[in-house]
Amino acid sequence: MSFVQISDTHFIQGGGELYETNPALRLRDGVAMINEDYKSLDFVLATGDLAHYGEKDAYIRLKAELDELEIPCYLMMGNHDSRTPFREIFPDMPAMEGGFYQYALESGNMRILCLDSLNDVPGDHIGRLCEARLRWLDEEIRKTPLDKKLVIANHHPPFDLGLPAMDAIKLRDSEALWEVLSNRKPDLMLFGHVHRPISGAWKGIPFHIQRGFNHQVALSFEEDLSIPFCEEYPDIAIVRNVGDSLIVYTRSVGGEFRHFPSGAENKQPEFSIP
Repeated sequence: MSFVQISDTHFIQGGGELYETNPALRLRDGVAMINEDYKSLDFVLATGDLAHYGEKDAYIRLKAELDELEIPCYLMMGNHDSRTPFREIFPDMPAMEGGFYQYALESGNMRILCLDSLNDVPGDHIGRLCEARLRWLDEEIRKTPLDKKLVIANHHPPFDLGLPAMDAIKLRDSEALWEVLSNRKPDLMLFGHVHRPISGAWKGIPFHIQRGFNHQVALSFEEDLSIPFCEEYPDIAIVRNVGDSLIVYTRSVGGEFRHFPSGAENKQPEFSIP
């Protein structure tokens, strides 16, 4: 299995700009890249914050852009989303009992469990995984054959990153999540929410955080709880199963200025040994 991860598209009602960038135009460039170079992959996974204010019109506009994809796209909830208007526009997106958008994706020797950490309280940006959602996760992990790679995707990271503004709105139920994961550590965890590309390991579990598509969070370690935004090129991530490994690649959308062959400059010069 190979798939694309995108995150934090932040569409808004009316299709205008947010923080002086246009979410639709930015995503349109990403869709074009995927269709041009990666349409042989299995699907696209969008890890939350699909809309900025959770408005119905924003989801309508998002759907119009995603409908141009030549491969399937699966959507996850983030803290800026709202389930009720989302459900109106994306009625076929899989959901568990209780209306939470948690589901499993499976192909070949990989299984991806997608979680829904939306608290769905306007203005509350922390992540939550209630008992029902964690019970679903535990059951799905137990169903996953040991010979399959296990990937878990969630919008909110459950750990501190050393970025005070984002650490203040992380997943609150990290210990409860770890209690489930400690029975079988996933091979990889994928997140959004932070708008910055960050990788590392949490309790021995490798993770990748995907850069936000519309706007980014500046890399600041200052003890300030106001989120410092910045404008950078978005990117896509590609998760591939290569032999016994899971590899995460990232590629800039708009930041590649030219392609060129290596040419003679890449050849080792010949040296004579005196």
